[in-house]
Amino acid sequence: MATASKRSPETAALIVGAGSGERFGRAKAFVSWRGEPLIYWAARPFARSDAVDRLVLVVREADFAAAEAVVQRLGKPGSVVLGGATRSASVRAGLAALPAGVRRVLVHDAARPNVSARLLERVLAADGPCVLPAVQVHDALHRAQAAGSAVVDREGVVRVQTPQMLERELLSSLHDRDPEAADDGALAIAAGIAVQYVAGEEENLKVTTPQDLAWLDRVAGGVRVGQGFDVHRLEAGRRLVVCGVEISSDRGAVGHSDADAACHALMDAILGAAGLPDIGYYFPPGDPRFAGADSIGLLEKVVRYAREAGWAVSHADLTVLLEAPKIGPHRSAMRARISGALGLAPEDVSVKATTAEGLGPIGAGDGIAAWAVATLRTEVAR
Repeated sequence: MATASKRSPETAALIVGAGSGERFGRAKAFVSWRGEPLIYWAARPFARSDAVDRLVLVVREADFAAAEAVVQRLGKPGSVVLGGATRSASVRAGLAALPAGVRRVLVHDAARPNVSARLLERVLAADGPCVLPAVQVHDALHRAQAAGSAVVDREGVVRVQTPQMLERELLSSLHDRDPEAADDGALAIAAGIAVQYVAGEEENLKVTTPQDLAWLDRVAGGVRVGQGFDVHRLEAGRRLVVCGVEISSDRGAVGHSDADAACHALMDAILGAAGLPDIGYYFPPGDPRFAGADSIGLLEKVVRYAREAGWAVSHADLTVLLEAPKIGPHRSAMRARISGALGLAPEDVSVKATTAEGLGPIGAGDGIAAWAVATLRTEVAR
């Protein structure tokens, strides 16, 4: 996580997301991907970098409140400003919101949600008035024209990405000179400024069509699987809560919280896959803050802890071992509660049940057990 910013910020990131998204079919900055809007993922690497002191999110008026919530979740000093009718107008609006002490500015597309920390480090480490990440062109290039096609020599041709880093005064003067410009690096080249290229990344895709999100899901990081188990004793006069749903029963589970064995098993599965400590570390059983706690609320906290560690839940599979009562009639409600806490669709959550066939304490009706398997994906390239 990023440390506290310096007293006089020197480097700021402008996340530009005020476009209409005509090719996508709607504005892209707040299209949801892995439980958060694209602009959240686009800004997150800058919020985590100690070398970036401040964020400015440039958005449409309709997205202003949502952008303020994003800045708050990111935890980096920042602000939200309204963009203009053109990209250049949006950059100028962002520049106007920066404190006087900012000397370097990183301009980044809100529609690029998969910039890695490594790429950001390369840009920040470069020395020059204008730094551009770029990737080599390997495909053959043709210029298709009505009058006839032509082959384009790809020698020395690169595809330029963001974040692009420019000296603040230079960036401001370039956009004042050409208020219709769509690319900061192109402005610098047109003005005769020497630019420095650093290695970009293919995964740093600019989302242009809905199909791009599906591609990102395939390439943005790895997959982990975690498993969890929990068991509780049943006693008369207690509530029986399973997967966040209270079931009518003459016996309920004994525990410090609401004793929801299924939720507890799922929390440990998520924490294990994310490489984090178990639920006892986060919610000690003797802590009065968690006496009678709603385990769905605790599950939501665990999902947040996993996200802070760079992991997002993509699927959950739960098996409940209980002699009675039957949970089949409550399965839909259980899936809805679990999926809501995970930020998933109900079809991404499985809830199954079985009995112990009368064997042992659970078979005698004296306990409930649950197993859970959670699948997590890295939220962004690491």
